[in-house]
Order: sequence, then C-alpha cells, then structure tokens
Amino acid sequence: ITGDLSGHQLNFYPQGEHDFYALEGIHALAETGLKTIDINVAGLDNQVNHIKQGILLQEGSFIQEAVNGVDPSTIDPSVTKQEEDLLNNIANTSATKMWSVPFRYPVDEPCLGSTFGNRRTYNDGTYNYYHTGVDFSVCAADNLNIYAPAPGTVIFTGLLPTKGNYTIIDHGWGVYSCYAHQSQFKVQAGDHVDTGQIIGVIGNTGRTLGPHLHWEIWVNHIPVDPLAWVEKTIP
Repeated sequence: ITGDLSGHQLNFYPQGEHDFYALEGIHALAETGLKTIDINVAGLDNQVNHIKQGILLQEGSFIQEAVNGVDPSTIDPSVTKQEEDLLNNIANTSATKMWSVPFRYPVDEPCLGSTFGNRRTYNDGTYNYYHTGVDFSVCAADNLNIYAPAPGTVIFTGLLPTKGNYTIIDHGWGVYSCYAHQSQFKVQAGDHVDTGQIIGVIGNTGRTLGPHLHWEIWVNHIPVDPLAWVEKTIP
C-alpha cells in the first residue's frame, strides 16, 4: 500500500493479518481548503486499486504570543536551519506500534503554559514562528521530573541551540515524542523506556526565558498537538 496526502508521502504499517494504518500530521501553517488523498493498493494478483478522496482542511484557532528577551543567537536563521535539518534527517521508526492506550502527561503537575500552534514573535520581530508543542511550567518545587508518556525507544539525546538538552523517543509507526530545555538526561539513545519512566529533568537550556518543559509529538515528520494524544487513543 502506498499513498500521499497532497504530495506528502503516507507510510503504511500492518496491524494484524489484513489491516494497514498510516498516521499523518497536519502542519499548523498548512494552507486550508480541499486537499487530496491518493492511495494505491496492490493485490496478490498484482491488480492495483486506486483510491482518490478529497479532504477539507479547515482553519484552526491559534493565538498570538510575543516573546521578548531570548538569546538572539537562538533565532538566527542559519542556526535554526541546521537544527531543523538535523531533526528532519531522523527518519528511522519502528514498524511496531508500542502504545495501546492514551499517552500520559510527561510531568507530575501538568501546569500548562503556552499551547500548541500559537503564532509567535521573538524579540519584537515578525510573527513568522509558531509553537511546535506545549509548555509545562514548574508549579511546585518537586515538579521537575520528566516521564515517558508511552513505551518507546530513545533515538536521540543531545544539546541543540534552540531546544537545549533534547530527547526524542520513537513510539513506532512514525510517531515521536520530544522533550526540550532539560537540565539533565536520564536516558540515552538506544534505551527502551516504559510508560512513567523518568527520562529527564526540567531545565532552562536553549531558547527559553525560564525553567519549563517544551513537549512535542511528531507524526510522519510533522508536529501535532500533544494534548490530543493524552485525551484519546490514536488511532
């Protein structure tokens, strides 16, 4: 099975004997309107069935945020481009879906700060940024642990210019969860983690004005709203 959504390749994974799933994120800055999903299914007799369907992409509701006082080097396009290229090149994913229930929150006290998709300006610049995850503030003295929200395999830990100390966990089927601005790592690449396992400590590294956890979920290389994964099991 192969396919794409408006030119973005879909990756299908088997579930059981006859079922296949492809998970696709929708970019927060994507143009709205009618999009096309194309799917090609090749049978055992080499007969190819083509499915074409229109999908209406509607506007979301996102607020504007002005963030001032960050280190100018963390918004330098040459720096951020290198970081984006590094993350986009992380392509390997497990063909096994490792979760079966909704994700849990990655912190003890989910004190929500900035939400997903907010349009942002930094240091009085233009609103050409958006928030790729959700932020959890430190609302209690002992609210510093970061937990794995679901089973997975750690595929990256390292210091990045804007995301600071950053961890990426592969949960299978092209789904990754990511954790920015940490003060400490508690895992390393190659480690398997279980739901609720401590993976790091909230910190103030990278592009940040104070200690908090920036939590992301990427689906097929596109950041999506992590809170949707806490509210229900996907798919």
